[in-house]
Amino acid sequence: MTRIVVIAALLAWLGQDVDRAVQSAASEGWAAARALAPKGGALELLGPVNVRLRELDNLPGPAARYADVAIRAAVSAAQEERDELGVFLAHARDLSDTMALTGAPPQWPLPIDELEGELWLEVDRYTDARDAYRRAIKLKPTANALIGLARASDRLGDVVGACAAYTQAASTPGLPAVVEIEISVYALKCRL
Repeated sequence: MTRIVVIAALLAWLGQDVDRAVQSAASEGWAAARALAPKGGALELLGPVNVRLRELDNLPGPAARYADVAIRAAVSAAQEERDELGVFLAHARDLSDTMALTGAPPQWPLPIDELEGELWLEVDRYTDARDAYRRAIKLKPTANALIGLARASDRLGDVVGACAAYTQAASTPGLPAVVEIEISVYALKCRL
């Protein structure tokens, strides 16, 4: 009986360790991939992204596979590869849906709807971005999803929708100063 308890505790510890490793690699890989976007996703800048992808390759489980696909999708977006981006996002959605059936959907680097919204917004597919952010907000209205919805709505010429999303986001505690300024500036359009 004691041996079973020890094995169970070891497996639980290993599971937590893997989760932390996935979270770390996913967060750092996502940040590295997102840093490529302003530079057009130049191949010579992929070094830090590739390091994190190799880390994720060595980690077991669907959360690591989801993070890997999400980072690859971000690289595709940075390179303006919309078709490839669509394939990666469809694969990420399948992984997320499968994980949701057996437990919790993946959160790293972002939940699937926020991930889709952010990347579709980056490649100027505003309707797809808006729809993804709307789905995200139905599940969990995060500041990231609200700001994304506001930006996508604005790009689509929907000032009323953008104002509503910015207003809701404004009540979110701990917003970065740059986002607070963005909300304040946009609020001038809402008053007209």
